[in-house]
Amino acid sequence: MRLNAAIAGFAAVMALSSGADYVPENWNREARRKFADCRFGIFIHWGLYSAYAQGEWYQQDVCLDTETYGRIKDGFYPSKFNAKEWVRVFKDAGAKYVTITSRHHDGFSLWPTKVDDGFNISNTPFKRDVLGELAVACREEGLQLNFYYSLMDWHRSDYPAGKTARAVFGEQKGDYTSYKRFMMAQISELIDWYRPGVIWFDGEWEHVHRRSDGKTERTLDWEFDDIYDLIHRKKVLVANNNHLPMRPKEDVQLFERDLPGENKTGFSAGQTVVEDRPIEQCDVIQKNVWGYRIKEREFRSAPDVVRLIVRAAAKDSNLLVNIGPDASGRLPAKAVEVMRDVGVWMRENGYAVYGSRGGGFSKDGGTAYTRKHGVTYAISWTDGTNSMPRVSTVKN
Repeated sequence: MRLNAAIAGFAAVMALSSGADYVPENWNREARRKFADCRFGIFIHWGLYSAYAQGEWYQQDVCLDTETYGRIKDGFYPSKFNAKEWVRVFKDAGAKYVTITSRHHDGFSLWPTKVDDGFNISNTPFKRDVLGELAVACREEGLQLNFYYSLMDWHRSDYPAGKTARAVFGEQKGDYTSYKRFMMAQISELIDWYRPGVIWFDGEWEHVHRRSDGKTERTLDWEFDDIYDLIHRKKVLVANNNHLPMRPKEDVQLFERDLPGENKTGFSAGQTVVEDRPIEQCDVIQKNVWGYRIKEREFRSAPDVVRLIVRAAAKDSNLLVNIGPDASGRLPAKAVEVMRDVGVWMRENGYAVYGSRGGGFSKDGGTAYTRKHGVTYAISWTDGTNSMPRVSTVKN
């Protein structure tokens, strides 16, 4: 009987720790609703890797050790960075929020964090608080600021190396208790100092093994309940780009380069759409580029970006479209041009996108439908996908 009671007690604790009985508070439900109404945001991948101009995975791609890779920190000086100019471009494009890589997989922090070993913006010649300046600019222009935060780390010795970090560390065992304490201290700084709307995690898939039968196994217990509870106590939403089914305490479901439920790129095989939470699809404005890559010249056209926004809205999803600034802090000129033209369309037709809910597609896929306040809008490409779409009202 004692054993049975102990087992029952353990099961109850596990159910609690897994968030199975989690009920979001009122502020959380309202924040989710407001987030879903935004429909369009800008993703920024920018950091120390931009100085190498080879994309955000450069360190891992060429297997650079942390000391060698980190030397470029001493020459990092983005003299053209202007947060107000960035935000003006984003707002004029019709975006309602910005999500920036506060810390990517290389472990470099874009704010003067007090809890790392000095691998942050304050220990570069630039020294300025990038996130702080961006937070002020967003607040002045009425855009929500969100922070991407990498769970994976190619810099710290206490990070337990998974399948991709081994290219940098080898079989580094790490100390997850120490690493988790570091992450929670950094997340507290990000929220307390800058008041973001969402903490956007990436990298859990570093410790996920996909078996031959298609099922997945997690090889590290991240103890997410502790991390998520910390964020929720500070009244901020949680998103996790793990390509897996959602946990109860995750507030925004993410689909990487995929419309919800389609899995055409292969990232979303383990995901299903959850009806009670907002959705966000992230995609790129340059071909296969998140962080700045100097040789990549192919950009999406403005009609293509609008099509991404509209198709996401028809699937009841936001679109987070990525731009990778260069090491000087400049947005690519072509991206600025495309965003300007996107903004023209959004100012004229955004009423059919902002605050809408998904209405699906026509049988031929040439028309996307959105719904708002009892009205259904048909957004159609009458002259092919290279033209801007036309909005009309459907009689209900």
